Amino acid sequence: MKRILLTLLFAAFTIGAFAQIQNEDLAITQAYFQKDKKDLVKSSLKLSAAQSQAFWPLYDQYDAKRLALSNQRAQIINDYLKAFRTLTGDEAVALTNRVFANDKSYLDLKKSYFKKFVTAVGGKNASKFYQLENYVQEIVRLKVQDNIPFIGEIQKTAKQ
Repeated sequence: MKRILLTLLFAAFTIGAFAQIQNEDLAITQAYFQKDKKDLVKSSLKLSAAQSQAFWPLYDQYDAKRLALSNQRAQIINDYLKAFRTLTGDEAVALTNRVFANDKSYLDLKKSYFKKFVTAVGGKNASKFYQLENYVQEIVRLKVQDNIPFIGEIQKTAKQ
């Protein structure tokens, strides 16, 4: 379990450098991250054969949709990184509204699949999956956020 978490952290750090990653490199990193995440879910959820048969196709559908939202988030971050040195107030508002919309879409996705996961594996396993999912996503988001300069940060550093 620790190996998988360390790998996830490495992947999160790698994904955090969006400005330097080509689309091809990002796809490779995401595929590696998805495999390790799936291994982590497998080791954390103790599913019967029937539950596994119901869960994994749903998980794959969910994760494909989650990945699409993650790619949208990466595009927002790339757009910010391209413009943050010269960002106007209106541009900052537009980027922030895109983040809000992405967050809402992600929450809507989780809520819609939660019902399906409950049906497939029961409330306790579905809740455990989302506990794990939220944990992993927060690690990734924190690592990415740690690598993104705040608005005005470069100008402040340059003046010192």
